[in-house]
Amino acid sequence: MFRRLLPLLFLAAATAATAEPRLRLAATWESGAGGGDESLGYQAATRRLAVGNGALGRVRVLSLADPVVPEQTADLDLALPAGHSLNGIDFHPSENLIAVAIAVPGDAPGEARLLDAASGAVRARYPTGVGPDGIHFSPDGRRLAVPNEAENYRRAAGGGYVSAPGSVTLVELGEDPERGRVVQVALPPLPMGHGLTVESDQRLLEREVDGREVEIPFDSGDPAHLEPEHAAFAPDGATVYVSLQESNGIAVIDVASGSLSGVYALGTVKHAADLEDDGETDFSETLTAFREPDQIAVTPDGRYLVTADEGDTDPKASKSDWGPAGGGRTVSVLDAATGEVLGDTGNQLDEAAAAAGVYPDGRSDNKGSEPEGLVVFAAGDGVWAVVGL
Repeated sequence: MFRRLLPLLFLAAATAATAEPRLRLAATWESGAGGGDESLGYQAATRRLAVGNGALGRVRVLSLADPVVPEQTADLDLALPAGHSLNGIDFHPSENLIAVAIAVPGDAPGEARLLDAASGAVRARYPTGVGPDGIHFSPDGRRLAVPNEAENYRRAAGGGYVSAPGSVTLVELGEDPERGRVVQVALPPLPMGHGLTVESDQRLLEREVDGREVEIPFDSGDPAHLEPEHAAFAPDGATVYVSLQESNGIAVIDVASGSLSGVYALGTVKHAADLEDDGETDFSETLTAFREPDQIAVTPDGRYLVTADEGDTDPKASKSDWGPAGGGRTVSVLDAATGEVLGDTGNQLDEAAAAAGVYPDGRSDNKGSEPEGLVVFAAGDGVWAVVGL
């Protein structure tokens, strides 16, 4: 999402009851890393931002006490071996701790680390599943959830491609993080249909194998194709919601038992869109697409789930009607208790991007402006979502 330049934004409060809040650029911080600054963790209590550079295995800590003058307070080198990558980062809600998710090459399990936010000293290490992606503290800071995407495909001996199964790692930190209890949650094959992507939908995953892009037929009945992306805790920390982007669903995990308690199917969107890569922006066609959520968030009261529907799969070219597209190009709102989709933004994100002069017409035939990162928070009298395109 963020590369060499990291714009720091703040929400300017409205000065009148009828005025609209708006985001404006407060400052720009240049990491000097030349790329790879992608994952972010924020500690509201101290107004500190942790910026993870996956390629370099470094974490920079910024003070935003004065958001107009961001100040770097720490540069933490994780000294990762070659081939290891920092994939996710989060700041503890109140303690001087940063959690990072580290993936290793091949099908070896990854690792979650707790770092001292000032010195970078490793306070604790926890084994994860294969290919940890995001990492997320519970609101009280007593738990961690790590979605393990396991996206490292390789050629199978009998033909085709195989990968380790996706999973979720839960860590109960308790009073002493060095003695945290780790639970690995395996994901079973998903129930077929009912709004989830299944083999009969003839979807393709575009993945890199041996240095080249290949298309892999998707099958939600194969745990190797379940690639958890991001997680969000309920306010009480008892439930974790995990986005299953390629499966077009959300896994619901009961923390006490460490097991899957349900799966929410997100179904399809249907709204106006620009579907032609032709150099012209024209939202006169109709998009039908699986939502396929990336980042997921829970509203502060725990009533709603909010998803950024980026998309990842593609319809199989041989299918006569091409089937639904991949990616809703939307932000969707669900009932957290039932999984019912209550609404979405339709084509408003692409239209807003076009009005701002940043809509990528070259992506019109493939996922549009691709909503990806998402945060949800209460401000004033309302609850807000900010989404990165």
